[in-house]
Amino acid sequence: MASRSTASPGWSALKPRDRSGSPRILSRRAIVGAASPLLAAFAAPAPSPAPATGDAEIARLIRFRVDKQHAASGIVVGILRPSGPTIVAYGDTALKGGRKVGGDTIYEVASLTKVFTALLLADAAARGEAGLDDPLEGYVPPGVKVPQFEGRAITLTDLATHTAGLPLRPNNLRAAPDAVNKYASYGLGQLYAGLPNYRLTRPPGARFEYSNLGPSLLGHGLALRRRTSYDDLLRNRVTRPLGLADTRFGDDPDARARRALGYDIDLKPVGPTHFGALDPGGGLRSTADDLLKFLDLFLNGRGPGDLPAAARLMLTADRPGDREDTRMALGWRRTRADGETFYWSDGTGDGSRAFMGFNLGRRIAVVALANAATGVGIDAIGAHVIAPGQAVNLTIPKARYPISLPAAALDRFVGVYRYAPGDEFPVTRGAASLLMGAGPSQFPIYPETPTRFFAKVADVELDFAAGPGPSPAVVLHQDGKSFTYRRIP
Repeated sequence: MASRSTASPGWSALKPRDRSGSPRILSRRAIVGAASPLLAAFAAPAPSPAPATGDAEIARLIRFRVDKQHAASGIVVGILRPSGPTIVAYGDTALKGGRKVGGDTIYEVASLTKVFTALLLADAAARGEAGLDDPLEGYVPPGVKVPQFEGRAITLTDLATHTAGLPLRPNNLRAAPDAVNKYASYGLGQLYAGLPNYRLTRPPGARFEYSNLGPSLLGHGLALRRRTSYDDLLRNRVTRPLGLADTRFGDDPDARARRALGYDIDLKPVGPTHFGALDPGGGLRSTADDLLKFLDLFLNGRGPGDLPAAARLMLTADRPGDREDTRMALGWRRTRADGETFYWSDGTGDGSRAFMGFNLGRRIAVVALANAATGVGIDAIGAHVIAPGQAVNLTIPKARYPISLPAAALDRFVGVYRYAPGDEFPVTRGAASLLMGAGPSQFPIYPETPTRFFAKVADVELDFAAGPGPSPAVVLHQDGKSFTYRRIP
Protein backbone atom coordinates (compact mmCIF):
# COMPACT_ATOMS: atom_id res chain seq x y z
CA MET A 1 0.00 0.00 0.00
CA ALA A 2 1.11 3.56 -0.60
CA SER A 3 2.51 5.46 2.32
CA ARG A 4 0.38 8.04 4.06
CA SER A 5 1.14 11.67 3.45
CA THR A 6 2.21 13.65 6.48
CA ALA A 7 -0.31 16.40 5.61
CA SER A 8 -3.90 15.59 6.48
CA PRO A 9 -6.30 15.83 3.53
CA GLY A 10 -9.01 16.91 5.95
CA TRP A 11 -12.19 17.58 4.02
CA SER A 12 -10.29 18.47 0.85
CA ALA A 13 -9.46 14.89 0.00
CA LEU A 14 -11.62 14.73 -3.09
CA LYS A 15 -10.57 16.48 -6.26
CA PRO A 16 -13.58 16.55 -8.60
CA ARG A 17 -13.27 17.61 -12.18
CA ASP A 18 -14.43 21.13 -12.78
CA ARG A 19 -17.17 22.05 -15.19
CA SER A 20 -14.75 21.89 -18.10
CA GLY A 21 -13.29 18.52 -17.21
CA SER A 22 -10.02 19.66 -15.65
CA PRO A 23 -8.93 18.70 -12.12
CA ARG A 24 -9.75 21.22 -9.41
CA ILE A 25 -9.39 20.75 -5.66
CA LEU A 26 -12.53 21.35 -3.64
CA SER A 27 -13.27 20.99 0.03
CA ARG A 28 -15.34 17.87 0.45
CA ARG A 29 -17.64 19.89 2.68
CA ALA A 30 -18.42 21.97 -0.41
CA ILE A 31 -19.15 19.03 -2.70
CA VAL A 32 -22.86 18.51 -3.18
CA GLY A 33 -24.93 16.26 -5.38
CA ALA A 34 -26.85 18.08 -8.01
CA ALA A 35 -28.55 16.32 -10.83
CA SER A 36 -25.04 15.27 -11.77
CA PRO A 37 -23.05 12.74 -9.76
CA LEU A 38 -20.85 15.50 -8.40
CA LEU A 39 -21.20 19.27 -8.42
CA ALA A 40 -17.78 20.86 -8.95
CA ALA A 41 -16.61 24.46 -8.96
CA PHE A 42 -16.14 26.76 -11.90
CA ALA A 43 -12.63 27.00 -13.23
CA ALA A 44 -10.47 29.71 -11.69
CA PRO A 45 -11.33 33.10 -13.22
CA ALA A 46 -8.93 35.19 -15.24
CA PRO A 47 -8.37 38.88 -14.46
CA SER A 48 -11.45 41.05 -15.06
CA PRO A 49 -12.82 42.73 -17.03
CA ALA A 50 -12.58 40.10 -19.72
CA PRO A 51 -13.74 40.75 -23.28
CA ALA A 52 -17.07 39.35 -24.38
CA THR A 53 -17.17 35.80 -25.72
CA GLY A 54 -17.98 35.75 -29.42
CA ASP A 55 -19.91 33.13 -31.36
CA ALA A 56 -16.78 31.94 -33.19
CA GLU A 57 -15.12 31.10 -29.88
CA ILE A 58 -18.25 29.34 -28.65
CA ALA A 59 -18.33 27.27 -31.84
CA ARG A 60 -14.68 26.30 -31.37
CA LEU A 61 -15.31 25.21 -27.78
CA ILE A 62 -18.33 23.04 -28.51
CA ARG A 63 -16.59 21.40 -31.48
CA PHE A 64 -13.73 20.51 -29.14
CA ARG A 65 -16.23 19.09 -26.62
CA VAL A 66 -17.75 16.81 -29.25
CA ASP A 67 -14.79 15.87 -31.45
CA LYS A 68 -11.92 15.74 -28.96
CA GLN A 69 -13.41 15.27 -25.49
CA HIS A 70 -16.33 13.14 -26.69
CA ALA A 71 -18.68 14.86 -24.27
CA ALA A 72 -21.80 14.36 -26.42
CA SER A 73 -22.89 13.80 -29.99
CA GLY A 74 -24.58 17.18 -30.23
CA ILE A 75 -24.33 20.43 -28.25
CA VAL A 76 -26.46 23.56 -28.58
CA VAL A 77 -25.59 26.93 -27.02
CA GLY A 78 -28.13 29.74 -27.14
CA ILE A 79 -27.09 33.31 -26.33
CA LEU A 80 -29.35 36.26 -25.61
CA ARG A 81 -27.74 39.67 -26.11
CA PRO A 82 -29.22 43.17 -26.53
CA SER A 83 -28.98 42.56 -30.29
CA GLY A 84 -31.21 39.49 -29.99
CA PRO A 85 -30.91 35.69 -29.68
CA THR A 86 -28.21 33.59 -31.35
CA ILE A 87 -27.88 29.81 -31.63
CA VAL A 88 -24.49 28.11 -31.96
CA ALA A 89 -24.80 24.36 -32.49
CA TYR A 90 -22.60 21.45 -33.49
CA GLY A 91 -23.18 17.74 -34.00
CA ASP A 92 -26.08 15.35 -34.42
CA THR A 93 -28.95 14.03 -32.35
CA ALA A 94 -27.30 10.59 -32.24
CA LEU A 95 -23.74 9.27 -32.12
CA LYS A 96 -24.11 7.27 -35.32
CA GLY A 97 -25.56 10.18 -37.18
CA GLY A 98 -28.94 11.81 -37.25
CA ARG A 99 -30.59 15.15 -37.58
CA LYS A 100 -28.28 18.12 -37.02
CA VAL A 101 -28.88 19.76 -33.64
CA GLY A 102 -30.18 23.31 -33.45
CA GLY A 103 -32.28 25.68 -31.43
CA ASP A 104 -35.37 23.47 -31.77
CA THR A 105 -33.65 20.23 -30.68
CA ILE A 106 -35.36 18.77 -27.61
CA TYR A 107 -33.17 17.85 -24.64
CA GLU A 108 -33.85 16.61 -21.13
CA VAL A 109 -32.98 19.65 -19.01
CA ALA A 110 -32.99 17.83 -15.65
CA SER A 111 -32.55 20.18 -12.68
CA LEU A 112 -33.16 23.33 -14.71
CA THR A 113 -36.75 22.33 -13.90
CA LYS A 114 -36.18 23.55 -10.34
CA VAL A 115 -35.98 27.17 -11.56
CA PHE A 116 -39.41 26.78 -13.17
CA THR A 117 -40.76 25.44 -9.88
CA ALA A 118 -39.25 28.36 -7.98
CA LEU A 119 -40.87 30.75 -10.47
CA LEU A 120 -44.24 29.18 -9.65
CA LEU A 121 -43.63 30.03 -5.99
CA ALA A 122 -42.68 33.62 -6.78
CA ASP A 123 -45.68 33.93 -9.10
CA ALA A 124 -48.01 32.68 -6.35
CA ALA A 125 -46.46 35.21 -3.97
CA ALA A 126 -46.86 38.04 -6.49
CA ARG A 127 -50.53 37.12 -6.90
CA GLY A 128 -51.04 37.03 -3.14
CA GLU A 129 -51.82 33.31 -3.19
CA ALA A 130 -48.85 32.22 -1.08
CA GLY A 131 -46.22 33.68 1.21
CA LEU A 132 -42.53 32.95 0.73
CA ASP A 133 -42.27 32.15 4.45
CA ASP A 134 -45.38 29.97 4.56
CA PRO A 135 -44.67 26.67 6.33
CA LEU A 136 -44.70 23.54 4.20
CA GLU A 137 -47.25 21.93 6.51
CA GLY A 138 -49.93 24.10 4.89
CA TYR A 139 -49.11 22.67 1.47
CA VAL A 140 -49.34 18.91 2.05
CA PRO A 141 -52.40 16.64 2.16
CA PRO A 142 -54.33 16.49 5.46
CA GLY A 143 -52.74 14.16 8.00
CA VAL A 144 -49.23 14.28 6.51
CA LYS A 145 -46.68 15.23 9.18
CA VAL A 146 -43.86 17.57 8.18
CA PRO A 147 -40.56 17.32 10.12
CA GLN A 148 -39.35 20.28 12.17
CA PHE A 149 -36.20 21.16 14.07
CA GLU A 150 -36.78 22.34 17.63
CA GLY A 151 -40.00 24.05 16.59
CA ARG A 152 -38.54 25.63 13.42
CA ALA A 153 -40.78 24.71 10.48
CA ILE A 154 -39.69 24.15 6.89
CA THR A 155 -40.86 27.07 4.74
CA LEU A 156 -41.47 27.36 1.01
CA THR A 157 -38.33 29.47 0.62
CA ASP A 158 -36.32 26.76 2.38
CA LEU A 159 -37.50 24.30 -0.27
CA ALA A 160 -36.69 26.65 -3.17
CA THR A 161 -33.17 27.39 -1.90
CA HIS A 162 -32.01 23.88 -0.87
CA THR A 163 -31.82 24.93 2.77
CA ALA A 164 -34.68 22.83 4.18
CA GLY A 165 -32.30 20.14 5.49
CA LEU A 166 -33.89 17.45 3.33
CA PRO A 167 -31.64 14.93 1.55
CA LEU A 168 -30.78 14.61 -2.11
CA ARG A 169 -33.08 11.65 -2.71
CA PRO A 170 -36.20 10.29 -1.01
CA ASN A 171 -35.62 7.97 1.92
CA ASN A 172 -38.03 5.38 0.53
CA LEU A 173 -36.66 5.23 -3.01
CA ARG A 174 -36.22 1.55 -3.84
CA ALA A 175 -33.81 1.97 -6.76
CA ALA A 176 -30.03 2.26 -6.35
CA PRO A 177 -28.61 5.80 -6.59
CA ASP A 178 -26.81 4.99 -9.86
CA ALA A 179 -29.69 3.07 -11.44
CA VAL A 180 -30.93 4.32 -14.80
CA ASN A 181 -34.36 5.95 -14.67
CA LYS A 182 -34.46 5.44 -10.92
CA TYR A 183 -37.34 7.85 -10.24
CA ALA A 184 -39.69 6.64 -12.98
CA SER A 185 -41.95 4.55 -10.73
CA TYR A 186 -41.73 6.79 -7.67
CA GLY A 187 -45.24 8.00 -6.92
CA LEU A 188 -46.79 10.94 -5.13
CA GLY A 189 -48.09 8.64 -2.41
CA GLN A 190 -44.53 7.52 -1.66
CA LEU A 191 -43.35 11.13 -1.58
CA TYR A 192 -45.79 12.02 1.19
CA ALA A 193 -45.50 8.67 2.98
CA GLY A 194 -41.76 9.18 3.49
CA LEU A 195 -41.98 12.80 4.64
CA PRO A 196 -42.63 12.18 8.38
CA ASN A 197 -39.57 9.93 8.61
CA TYR A 198 -36.93 12.58 7.92
CA ARG A 199 -34.98 13.83 10.92
CA LEU A 200 -33.65 17.36 10.55
CA THR A 201 -30.20 17.89 12.07
CA ARG A 202 -30.22 21.70 11.99
CA PRO A 203 -32.67 24.59 11.66
CA PRO A 204 -34.16 24.95 8.18
CA GLY A 205 -32.56 27.84 6.34
CA ALA A 206 -29.21 27.44 8.08
CA ARG A 207 -27.20 25.54 5.47
CA PHE A 208 -27.26 24.54 1.81
CA GLU A 209 -27.87 20.88 1.03
CA TYR A 210 -28.84 20.07 -2.54
CA SER A 211 -32.10 18.19 -2.76
CA ASN A 212 -34.34 16.78 -5.47
CA LEU A 213 -36.91 16.16 -2.76
CA GLY A 214 -37.42 19.76 -1.58
CA PRO A 215 -38.36 21.38 -4.91
CA SER A 216 -40.64 18.44 -5.68
CA LEU A 217 -42.55 18.95 -2.43
CA LEU A 218 -42.73 22.65 -3.29
CA GLY A 219 -44.15 22.10 -6.76
CA HIS A 220 -46.77 19.60 -5.68
CA GLY A 221 -47.66 21.75 -2.67
CA LEU A 222 -48.36 24.80 -4.81
CA ALA A 223 -50.48 22.68 -7.14
CA LEU A 224 -52.37 21.14 -4.23
CA ARG A 225 -53.30 24.62 -3.00
CA ARG A 226 -54.73 25.44 -6.45
CA ARG A 227 -56.50 22.06 -6.63
CA THR A 228 -54.70 21.09 -9.80
CA SER A 229 -51.69 19.06 -10.90
CA TYR A 230 -48.14 20.38 -11.06
CA ASP A 231 -48.09 19.78 -14.82
CA ASP A 232 -51.26 21.83 -15.37
CA LEU A 233 -50.13 24.57 -12.99
CA LEU A 234 -46.80 24.98 -14.78
CA ARG A 235 -48.45 24.96 -18.19
CA ASN A 236 -51.14 27.51 -17.24
CA ARG A 237 -48.91 29.85 -15.27
CA VAL A 238 -45.54 29.68 -17.07
CA THR A 239 -44.99 27.70 -20.25
CA ARG A 240 -48.18 28.67 -22.12
CA PRO A 241 -48.05 32.40 -21.24
CA LEU A 242 -44.38 32.55 -22.28
CA GLY A 243 -45.01 30.61 -25.49
CA LEU A 244 -42.75 27.69 -24.56
CA ALA A 245 -44.36 25.14 -26.87
CA ASP A 246 -41.57 22.56 -26.52
CA THR A 247 -41.16 22.74 -22.74
CA ARG A 248 -43.09 19.85 -21.25
CA PHE A 249 -43.00 16.58 -19.36
CA GLY A 250 -42.85 13.44 -21.48
CA ASP A 251 -42.52 13.15 -25.23
CA ASP A 252 -44.56 14.95 -27.83
CA PRO A 253 -45.16 12.27 -30.52
CA ASP A 254 -45.18 14.95 -33.22
CA ALA A 255 -41.76 16.20 -32.17
CA ARG A 256 -39.80 12.97 -31.75
CA ALA A 257 -37.69 13.67 -34.82
CA ARG A 258 -36.27 16.70 -32.99
CA ARG A 259 -35.39 14.83 -29.82
CA ALA A 260 -31.70 14.34 -29.01
CA LEU A 261 -30.95 10.75 -28.02
CA GLY A 262 -29.34 10.46 -24.59
CA TYR A 263 -26.00 8.88 -23.64
CA ASP A 264 -24.40 8.05 -20.31
CA ILE A 265 -20.90 8.94 -19.12
CA ASP A 266 -19.45 6.17 -21.35
CA LEU A 267 -21.51 7.36 -24.34
CA LYS A 268 -23.74 4.31 -24.16
CA PRO A 269 -27.34 4.95 -25.25
CA VAL A 270 -29.79 5.78 -22.47
CA GLY A 271 -33.54 5.78 -22.97
CA PRO A 272 -35.79 8.68 -22.00
CA THR A 273 -35.68 9.54 -18.30
CA HIS A 274 -38.85 9.97 -16.25
CA PHE A 275 -38.93 11.53 -12.79
CA GLY A 276 -42.29 10.34 -11.46
CA ALA A 277 -43.33 12.36 -8.42
CA LEU A 278 -40.01 14.22 -8.60
CA ASP A 279 -40.98 15.92 -11.87
CA PRO A 280 -40.89 19.39 -10.23
CA GLY A 281 -37.23 18.74 -9.43
CA GLY A 282 -35.98 17.48 -12.77
CA GLY A 283 -38.49 16.15 -15.30
CA LEU A 284 -38.75 18.83 -18.01
CA ARG A 285 -37.67 18.56 -21.63
CA SER A 286 -37.04 21.75 -23.55
CA THR A 287 -35.08 23.46 -26.33
CA ALA A 288 -32.56 26.26 -26.49
CA ASP A 289 -35.14 28.40 -28.31
CA ASP A 290 -37.66 27.97 -25.48
CA LEU A 291 -35.12 28.51 -22.71
CA LEU A 292 -33.92 31.76 -24.27
CA LYS A 293 -37.51 33.01 -24.07
CA PHE A 294 -37.56 31.93 -20.43
CA LEU A 295 -34.27 33.74 -19.76
CA ASP A 296 -35.59 36.90 -21.42
CA LEU A 297 -38.00 37.15 -18.49
CA PHE A 298 -35.07 37.46 -16.07
CA LEU A 299 -32.62 39.39 -18.21
CA ASN A 300 -35.00 41.97 -19.70
CA GLY A 301 -38.18 41.61 -17.65
CA ARG A 302 -40.26 40.73 -20.71
CA GLY A 303 -43.26 38.54 -20.02
CA PRO A 304 -47.02 38.62 -19.46
CA GLY A 305 -48.98 39.27 -16.30
CA ASP A 306 -47.26 38.84 -12.94
CA LEU A 307 -44.31 36.88 -14.34
CA PRO A 308 -41.87 39.84 -14.59
CA ALA A 309 -42.60 40.79 -10.97
CA ALA A 310 -42.20 37.16 -9.95
CA ALA A 311 -38.85 36.92 -11.75
CA ARG A 312 -37.58 40.02 -9.91
CA LEU A 313 -38.83 38.63 -6.61
CA MET A 314 -36.85 35.42 -7.13
CA LEU A 315 -33.58 37.36 -7.18
CA THR A 316 -34.19 39.09 -3.85
CA ALA A 317 -33.82 35.91 -1.78
CA ASP A 318 -30.44 35.40 -0.12
CA ARG A 319 -29.61 32.07 1.48
CA PRO A 320 -26.41 30.08 1.99
CA GLY A 321 -24.91 28.50 -1.10
CA ASP A 322 -22.59 25.59 -1.73
CA ARG A 323 -19.43 27.71 -2.10
CA GLU A 324 -17.98 30.80 -0.47
CA ASP A 325 -18.61 32.92 -3.57
CA THR A 326 -22.12 31.60 -4.16
CA ARG A 327 -25.47 32.29 -2.49
CA MET A 328 -28.94 30.99 -3.25
CA ALA A 329 -31.77 33.06 -4.69
CA LEU A 330 -35.10 31.33 -5.32
CA GLY A 331 -34.11 28.51 -7.66
CA TRP A 332 -30.98 30.28 -8.91
CA ARG A 333 -27.42 30.24 -7.63
CA ARG A 334 -25.87 33.72 -7.47
CA THR A 335 -22.09 33.72 -7.88
CA ARG A 336 -19.85 36.75 -7.33
CA ALA A 337 -16.39 36.13 -8.76
CA ASP A 338 -13.68 38.48 -9.98
CA GLY A 339 -15.90 41.52 -10.26
CA GLU A 340 -18.77 39.66 -11.93
CA THR A 341 -22.17 38.69 -10.52
CA PHE A 342 -24.12 36.07 -12.42
CA TYR A 343 -27.05 33.75 -11.82
CA TRP A 344 -27.06 30.16 -12.99
CA SER A 345 -28.49 26.67 -12.70
CA ASP A 346 -27.38 23.32 -14.09
CA GLY A 347 -28.43 19.71 -14.15
CA THR A 348 -27.56 16.19 -15.26
CA GLY A 349 -30.00 13.54 -16.39
CA ASP A 350 -29.23 9.94 -17.17
CA GLY A 351 -28.42 11.03 -20.71
CA SER A 352 -28.04 14.80 -20.70
CA ARG A 353 -26.29 17.84 -19.27
CA ALA A 354 -27.82 21.32 -19.13
CA PHE A 355 -26.79 24.81 -18.01
CA MET A 356 -28.47 28.20 -18.11
CA GLY A 357 -27.61 31.54 -16.58
CA PHE A 358 -27.52 35.29 -17.00
CA ASN A 359 -25.43 38.33 -16.10
CA LEU A 360 -27.44 41.52 -15.56
CA GLY A 361 -24.31 43.68 -15.63
CA ARG A 362 -23.31 42.48 -19.08
CA ARG A 363 -26.92 42.10 -20.26
CA ILE A 364 -26.33 38.59 -21.53
CA ALA A 365 -27.94 35.20 -20.93
CA VAL A 366 -27.02 31.71 -22.08
CA VAL A 367 -28.35 28.17 -22.28
CA ALA A 368 -26.09 25.20 -23.08
CA LEU A 369 -27.47 21.71 -23.75
CA ALA A 370 -25.67 18.41 -24.41
CA ASN A 371 -27.09 14.92 -24.94
CA ALA A 372 -24.70 13.02 -22.65
CA ALA A 373 -24.12 12.82 -18.89
CA THR A 374 -20.37 12.86 -19.33
CA GLY A 375 -17.85 13.99 -16.76
CA VAL A 376 -16.68 16.62 -19.25
CA GLY A 377 -19.59 19.02 -18.90
CA ILE A 378 -20.68 22.09 -20.80
CA ASP A 379 -21.15 24.31 -17.73
CA ALA A 380 -17.80 25.99 -18.23
CA ILE A 381 -18.81 27.12 -21.71
CA GLY A 382 -22.03 28.61 -20.39
CA ALA A 383 -20.23 30.35 -17.53
CA HIS A 384 -17.59 31.64 -19.94
CA VAL A 385 -20.28 33.24 -22.10
CA ILE A 386 -21.93 35.21 -19.28
CA ALA A 387 -18.74 35.83 -17.28
CA PRO A 388 -15.80 35.61 -19.73
CA GLY A 389 -13.25 35.55 -16.93
CA GLN A 390 -14.43 32.01 -16.14
CA ALA A 391 -11.87 29.80 -17.87
CA VAL A 392 -12.62 26.78 -20.04
CA ASN A 393 -10.04 24.03 -19.65
CA LEU A 394 -9.45 22.00 -22.81
CA THR A 395 -7.63 19.08 -21.21
CA ILE A 396 -8.61 15.74 -22.71
CA PRO A 397 -9.36 13.29 -19.87
CA LYS A 398 -7.28 10.12 -19.76
CA ALA A 399 -9.11 7.08 -21.11
CA ARG A 400 -9.51 4.35 -18.48
CA TYR A 401 -11.22 1.01 -18.80
CA PRO A 402 -12.95 -0.79 -15.92
CA ILE A 403 -12.97 -4.54 -15.47
CA SER A 404 -15.82 -6.71 -14.22
CA LEU A 405 -15.80 -8.08 -10.68
CA PRO A 406 -18.26 -10.51 -9.07
CA ALA A 407 -20.67 -9.18 -6.47
CA ALA A 408 -18.78 -10.82 -3.60
CA ALA A 409 -15.56 -9.06 -4.64
CA LEU A 410 -17.34 -5.70 -4.57
CA ASP A 411 -19.10 -6.37 -1.26
CA ARG A 412 -15.83 -6.74 0.66
CA PHE A 413 -15.06 -3.06 0.06
CA VAL A 414 -18.37 -1.72 1.35
CA GLY A 415 -17.98 0.26 4.56
CA VAL A 416 -17.07 3.59 6.12
CA TYR A 417 -13.44 4.69 5.93
CA ARG A 418 -11.92 7.32 8.26
CA TYR A 419 -8.68 9.30 8.11
CA ALA A 420 -9.36 11.40 11.21
CA PRO A 421 -12.43 12.42 13.23
CA GLY A 422 -14.75 14.28 10.90
CA ASP A 423 -12.83 13.12 7.82
CA GLU A 424 -14.46 9.98 6.53
CA PHE A 425 -16.47 8.70 3.59
CA PRO A 426 -18.76 5.73 2.93
CA VAL A 427 -18.42 3.18 0.16
CA THR A 428 -21.71 1.51 -0.76
CA ARG A 429 -23.04 -0.80 -3.47
CA GLY A 430 -24.73 0.70 -6.49
CA ALA A 431 -26.60 -0.88 -9.37
CA ALA A 432 -23.46 -1.39 -11.47
CA SER A 433 -20.45 -0.81 -9.23
CA LEU A 434 -19.43 0.83 -5.96
CA LEU A 435 -20.46 4.32 -4.88
CA MET A 436 -18.21 6.72 -2.98
CA GLY A 437 -19.88 9.26 -0.72
CA ALA A 438 -19.01 12.97 -0.87
CA GLY A 439 -21.15 14.97 1.53
CA PRO A 440 -24.79 14.38 0.56
CA SER A 441 -23.76 13.12 -2.88
CA GLN A 442 -22.50 9.81 -4.20
CA PHE A 443 -20.64 8.98 -7.39
CA PRO A 444 -19.60 5.66 -8.97
CA ILE A 445 -16.10 4.25 -8.71
CA TYR A 446 -15.01 1.53 -11.11
CA PRO A 447 -12.50 -1.34 -10.74
CA GLU A 448 -9.36 -1.09 -12.84
CA THR A 449 -7.82 -4.07 -11.02
CA PRO A 450 -9.35 -6.32 -8.32
CA THR A 451 -8.35 -3.74 -5.68
CA ARG A 452 -7.82 -0.41 -7.49
CA PHE A 453 -10.86 1.75 -8.35
CA PHE A 454 -11.19 5.08 -10.13
CA ALA A 455 -13.87 7.72 -10.63
CA LYS A 456 -14.93 9.08 -13.99
CA VAL A 457 -16.31 12.35 -12.64
CA ALA A 458 -13.48 13.11 -10.20
CA ASP A 459 -9.69 12.88 -10.20
CA VAL A 460 -9.71 10.19 -7.52
CA GLU A 461 -8.14 6.73 -7.26
CA LEU A 462 -8.74 4.25 -4.43
CA ASP A 463 -6.47 1.33 -3.58
CA PHE A 464 -8.21 -1.12 -1.25
CA ALA A 465 -6.22 -3.56 0.88
CA ALA A 466 -5.86 -7.01 -0.66
CA GLY A 467 -6.66 -10.24 1.09
CA PRO A 468 -9.71 -12.20 2.24
CA GLY A 469 -12.53 -10.64 4.21
CA PRO A 470 -13.59 -7.01 4.44
CA SER A 471 -10.95 -4.52 3.38
CA PRO A 472 -9.40 -2.98 6.53
CA ALA A 473 -8.21 0.16 4.75
CA VAL A 474 -8.12 2.13 1.51
CA VAL A 475 -5.49 4.51 0.15
CA LEU A 476 -6.94 7.57 -1.55
CA HIS A 477 -4.73 9.08 -4.27
CA GLN A 478 -5.13 12.73 -5.18
CA ASP A 479 -2.91 15.49 -6.48
CA GLY A 480 0.20 13.32 -6.33
CA LYS A 481 -0.38 12.50 -2.66
CA SER A 482 -1.75 9.44 -0.88
CA PHE A 483 -3.84 9.21 2.27
CA THR A 484 -4.70 6.00 4.14
CA TYR A 485 -8.28 5.73 5.44
CA ARG A 486 -9.04 2.96 7.96
CA ARG A 487 -12.30 1.11 7.92
CA ILE A 488 -14.46 1.75 10.99
CA PRO A 489 -17.29 -0.38 12.43
